[in-house]
Amino acid sequence: MRTEFLAGRTLPFSLLLAAALSVSACATQKNVRGYVVDEEVMSSIQPGVDNRTSVTRMLGTPSLSSTFDSNTWYYVSTQTSKFAFFREKPTGRKILQIRFADGGEVEEVQEYSLADARDINPRNAKTPTRGKKLGFFEQIFGNIGRFSGVPGGPQGPGR
Repeated sequence: MRTEFLAGRTLPFSLLLAAALSVSACATQKNVRGYVVDEEVMSSIQPGVDNRTSVTRMLGTPSLSSTFDSNTWYYVSTQTSKFAFFREKPTGRKILQIRFADGGEVEEVQEYSLADARDINPRNAKTPTRGKKLGFFEQIFGNIGRFSGVPGGPQGPGR
């Protein structure tokens, strides 16, 4: 009678234990990517005082520079969190934008955060291409007979 009592409780206990271990394995993962922000160093950059060399010495090379204007540098840091197998979500972002004058001295320092981000809706439209549209079999068998292995033949050298 005692073994029957234990056998009846073993299955629910093992299921409960498996569920508890599974849930504990699903901890939230937090990541920081990009430039690690040092507020004190960031706030010490002064327009008209610092230049490209001093900014590089203090902050290192930028994460990226502007596509259309090489006088604008960006230092980007993103914090994300992810729970179990779900999609990673940004929890914080800090972007330091430094604009230089033509002479190389700092002209403007701007700071952006995740609150400044905007959603965009990219278009899924396709650009039409010119030319003949070929079907499946035309693509496979279209070149049969177009080439000649004989030098000087219809498609050989010299033509």
